Order: sequence, then structure tokens, then C-alpha cells
Amino acid sequence: GYCTCVACAAVDAEEESHAGTMIRFVNAVADEVSKQYPDKVVETLAYQYTRKPPKLVRPRENVVVRLCSIECSFVQPLAKGDQNEAFRSDIEGWSKVAGQLFVWDYVTNFSNYILPHANMRVLKPNIDFFVDHNVIALFEQGDAQSGVGDFVALRAWLLAHLMWNPTLDDRALIEEFLNGYYGAAGPHLLAYLDRIHDAAERSGVYLRCFMPDTSRWLTLDDLNDATRLYNAALDAVRDQPELLERVRRERLPLDSVWLNRYHALHRQAMRDGKPFLGPDDPAAARDAFIALARKHNVGNYRERYPFAEREEQLLRKFRPAGPPPEPCKELPREKWLDIQDNEFHLHKKGEWTNDVADPAASDGHAARMPGRHREWATGMPMSADFADGSPWQVFAQVRCDATADDGAAMTLGIYDSDNRRSVAHRRLDIQDIRGEKYTTIDLGAHALTPGMYFWAAPPERPDDVQAVYVDRIFLIQQPAGEKKP
Repeated sequence: GYCTCVACAAVDAEEESHAGTMIRFVNAVADEVSKQYPDKVVETLAYQYTRKPPKLVRPRENVVVRLCSIECSFVQPLAKGDQNEAFRSDIEGWSKVAGQLFVWDYVTNFSNYILPHANMRVLKPNIDFFVDHNVIALFEQGDAQSGVGDFVALRAWLLAHLMWNPTLDDRALIEEFLNGYYGAAGPHLLAYLDRIHDAAERSGVYLRCFMPDTSRWLTLDDLNDATRLYNAALDAVRDQPELLERVRRERLPLDSVWLNRYHALHRQAMRDGKPFLGPDDPAAARDAFIALARKHNVGNYRERYPFAEREEQLLRKFRPAGPPPEPCKELPREKWLDIQDNEFHLHKKGEWTNDVADPAASDGHAARMPGRHREWATGMPMSADFADGSPWQVFAQVRCDATADDGAAMTLGIYDSDNRRSVAHRRLDIQDIRGEKYTTIDLGAHALTPGMYFWAAPPERPDDVQAVYVDRIFLIQQPAGEKKP
């Protein structure tokens, strides 16, 4: 963060940007450097809080400002479109005051390298935009930590050609690579890329370089069509083992979507009477996915997180579900959702939380959190596959091991990260949930949206509460417009 002392705050107020203190400091350094090294330049970042150009100070001629696009949407070109208006204004401002700019751009999804990332259409327009605004150097940061990201070979090849010669035709380059590297599968893969890029543009999604899943922009219809196109691509090279292996490896991101969203998409297809072209046997598909990813030296599945962590998540995801919750037994299957502990996000697994066998749990397993901390260690993001603004009554089944008779046992609720507000919050006392039997907690009916997530936390009372457990959360759909406290 930026300095908040009186002196720096005064400079930033005068400059109307936190880059004011940064550039004044860097200029002073560059002035001294120039005396001994007149042929060298000093670089600094226009990054997050320093991204807006200062009003008064100007970078010295031996200062290079490296502008970072980390907040941008990568489904709309930087030069146009309302999603990137703020960044566009900043680079235009810097190009007027700095003689030479360096850009640090992002061309992957750091939250999950092994997902489709529909940014191929903006790569050339963005490079053109940089060229037009005094950019002398460009760093395109991709998924160097992973060997099986989304079309990594194509994206690297395309960027290398465009950075060498920005006047080239990007569509022609893409076709050249697809046909040259995948043979007869090339046209089908081009149609696939068009399908997912059309889906992203149609959805209006703000496609960041940190996207935890694809539920905000890839629909069941999109995924079914994408699967048909990949099946055609595989058929086209069925008798050419080397090309078949390349196409099969390239399909890993699509396979990842089906595995990540399997339960929600299957429920949606059943509810809407639509085809479901995901795997018939998700456990077998999971095993094949893991084996192929390992074969191709997967490395990390997200920035700084090894694939072993993702592998563990997938291995526990597809065990058999428990019986329906009591309030759901007489309801039509499409009217309720059961989210078991094997779909939860367990933060700092092994330290803050863990997946444990528990005979009292509905499926024989639960998320366990020791009573020594109070972190939101067990969570479940609300997927756009069902969290579309319609109201759902939300329940959680929980219990605790405790030696005390009263006092706080745990807290749980729903938080809206998009709007930074609490949607639901419950403090549970020991007497409410102590023992081996799970208690159903009603968190109320809420219009759920994709930015919300369920969370649970222990009480930080290790002498009184040894552990708390979450078996499942389940949701019952309410009539439209109905929202209960």
C-alpha cells in the first residue's frame, strides 16, 4: 500500500495520484544514476495504486514507467469498450508525460491455468494500442508455471509473431498454427475457439486474469457445443496418434470445466430438459484427466499452487452422495440442491480445516475445523449455475465437540464479495450443536448471486470447543420474488 504519512499524503494530494511520491523518488534516484551510468535507465511500476499518472511531476528521460494491466477485462480490447475505460485513460495520460513506457500485460488466468480463457481476440488489438502509446517494451505474462494451460502453444506462438511484427493478421496466424500443429483437427478447433469467445462476449463477463471458474460466461449450451466440436476434432485425426495426442491434451481445459461444474450442470440439464454432454462416469473422467495432466508435466494448476492440491480436490469430489436432507425428501429433485463437504473449499487444509470420516455425517464425511482459530476456513462459492439472482432457502448441517456447556461454538453465514456485505450471519452456541448428531441451521432465504459464498468458522476457544464440523449445505428454491429473513 501507499505511504500515509503527512509528507507523502501532501505530495499525493498535490499530484492527485499516489504515483506522485513514487515518480519524485524514482527521479531522484535516476538523477544520481545518470551521473555514473548515463547509458542506463531506471524502471518503476505504474501498478494498482500508482497506475494513475501524476498531475505535475514528469519522469526523467532515463526513467521507464512500466504500466500493469492487472485490473483489466481481457474480453474487450483496451482501446474501446466500457470495461477498460479507466486503464485506457491512464495509459493515454502516461503516454503524454512519459517518453517511453513498458507494459506488463497478462494473458492467462492465474486462478486456474487449466480453464478456457477467452482472450485470443484482444491480443493483437491490445498490442496495437500499446504501439500507439509510446510503449517501447512489452512483457506478456502467461502460465509459465503450468504445462497444460489453455492453448498455451498457440498463444505463445501468436504473441511472439505479433510482438515481432504487430501488422500481421492475427486470424491468419491462428489458422496457420491450428492447421499446421493439429492437422485436420484445425478447423474444428478454430470453430471451438470462436464458440467460447462468442460466449464470453455475449455474456458481458468482466474477464479478469483471476477467474475461479467459468460459470459466469460458459453456459450448458456453450459447453455442449464445445464438446461436439472437440469430438469432431478428435475424430478428424483418429488415425494419426501424434496429432490425436495433441488434440487430446488441448481438450484438458474443457474437461476441467465439466469436472469443476459437474454436479451443477447435471442438475441444470435435468431441470431444463437439455442434453448433458459431460462425462457419463465422472470418476473415470477425473482419473483420465489427472493421468493426462501428469503425462504432460502439468506443474502448477494455478499461480504458486501445485497440481497435487487440485488432484486431491478432484479425488474427493465424486464420492457417493448421502440421502436427501429431511426437508427435501418430498420435493421434486430440481427444486433443491445438496452441496456436500467434498465440494467445499478447505482453506489451509491440514492446519485450519480438514476432510474427515464421520459416521454421523450424511455421506460419511465432513469438514472439520479445530476450535483453536476463528478463520473462515470452510467455504463454498455460489456458482452462477444456480446463483442467478433467484431466491433460495439456505441450510447448513453442523455439530461440535465441546467440553464446556455454553458459549460460542461457531459462526457461519453468507458473504457477498462483489458488494462487500454480509448477507447472512449466525452465531451458534455450544448447547445448540454439541454432540454426535448434526443440527440443521436455517440461514434464511436469499437472492443468491455468483459473488456470494457460504462460510463457516470455529470460535477460537480450544479449551472449550475441540472441533466443529460441517456435513453439507443444502438449498431449497423459493417462489420468484420471495425473500424471507
